[in-house]
Amino acid sequence: MDTNETSPQKNELISKQSQEISTLNTEVEELRKEVKQLREDLELINVFQKKPVVSTELVQTVGGLIIAALVIIGIFF
Repeated sequence: MDTNETSPQKNELISKQSQEISTLNTEVEELRKEVKQLREDLELINVFQKKPVVSTELVQTVGGLIIAALVIIGIFF
């Protein structure tokens, strides 16, 4: 009779553990997706840090051309 009493308890315990394992597996998958997204974001940040979209040399060149154009316009008008 002792085995009959523990059998429902064991089944209940097994059921609870199965649910917990399922929940943990779901959480692990969500965390893996989040880690993957964070890695992609870090790679994107590294690309922009290594190769700036607008370099200081470009800003200096464009600024110099604008000033030169204003000077030329000022001379002729």
